[in-house]
Amino acid sequence: MRLGFIGCGTITAAIITGLNAAARDEAMTVSPRNAQVAAGLARRFANVSVAATNQAVLDTCDIAVLAVRPQILAEVLAELRYRPDHQVISLVAATSVAWLRARTAPAAAVSRAVPMPMVARRQGPTAIYAATPVAKRLFDALGSTIELSDETCFDAFTAETALMATYFRFLETAAKWLGEQGVPLDQADRYVRQLFWGLAGTALASAQRSLGELADEHQTRGGLNEQVRTHMENKGLFTELAKALDAVQARVTGR
Repeated sequence: MRLGFIGCGTITAAIITGLNAAARDEAMTVSPRNAQVAAGLARRFANVSVAATNQAVLDTCDIAVLAVRPQILAEVLAELRYRPDHQVISLVAATSVAWLRARTAPAAAVSRAVPMPMVARRQGPTAIYAATPVAKRLFDALGSTIELSDETCFDAFTAETALMATYFRFLETAAKWLGEQGVPLDQADRYVRQLFWGLAGTALASAQRSLGELADEHQTRGGLNEQVRTHMENKGLFTELAKALDAVQARVTGR
């Protein structure tokens, strides 16, 4: 099937990169909105072309991926005309499936998905709602899919993606602290990256144990790990994290 991307930013580039890494050879057409990114993708991949307009993207595709900012989505959709055979996948936050169906009619099906930049390396989960076989096949090739039957749960997954920058800020703080102890910055950086890569691997390899159990297993009574965890808990770090996610979810759902 032919893919078309309305919007050509970071996530579009990641999806196209990942699909080509998976040896998916479908023809892919991107919109001209971000000319530099679009031209770069067309240079890198023989199966990618740049359309003159958003409507031209739709006219040449079977699967239409919406990847524009929420603030302009209504304006973009108002100018487009869909076919009954179109499969629509929206990557746009804060837009319900019902809202999308009304504005993409008579398209055959509408799904929502929330992929993250690591799909370029075919890693990480992508939550999808109102999942279709087409959407599942697409994102299974880019890592793994989590199919949701409730849109409220999907919005919670969308909020959870807001943790990415905080995660890297946490790692940066750990690496800088090592540097302040006299460790060369390149060694500090490499150590922290590999430490957390190893911990992530432990989490994935230990699916039979809860994350809380893994926390307990990685500390001893009166030990160093317990000291840091207790300090963070006493300072309210984890409570504030949950509150931050509550605020993001309220923004995503318009509450």
